[in-house]
Amino acid sequence: MKIILVILSYLFANFSTYADGHSGKIHLEGFGAWSLNVMNAGNGNLSITYDGLFSGVAMDGTQFGNNSSVQCVGGLTTSKGKFNDETGICKFLFANGDTAFTKYTGSGEVGKNGLSTFEFIGGTGKYKSISGKGTVTRVQIQAAKKGYTQSKNIFKGSYKLN
Repeated sequence: MKIILVILSYLFANFSTYADGHSGKIHLEGFGAWSLNVMNAGNGNLSITYDGLFSGVAMDGTQFGNNSSVQCVGGLTTSKGKFNDETGICKFLFANGDTAFTKYTGSGEVGKNGLSTFEFIGGTGKYKSISGKGTVTRVQIQAAKKGYTQSKNIFKGSYKLN
């Protein structure tokens, strides 16, 4: 009987680890800074592109993206300071050198907190066939340097390694 319990415990632990490594929840938080290119046409009409970096820490017992480095490149146009056409791509670089890519869309108001949605579009290594989606909440922070924007970003969602 003890041998059966030991075997079942071993199998349960190994299958749980396997499942956790191939699908799960995402709750990643961190801070980032993005360099801005802005064309100001006046009256809150702007064309903005950005390229920046974010460092993420997995929260609430999740593991995805813990201590990852993330680069996001995107853009948007505003009318009277509001936008509904933000798009971009983010590259997650993991400690082992593997990558995952997301594309995202967002809307909001320049200089304010915002929300966007993302979906995985591929990657390298074990993330080559990743799928999943979620939301990103952006908490705007006053940038310390002109020509940059800074924010706290909170990624929440789910993923599956296919």
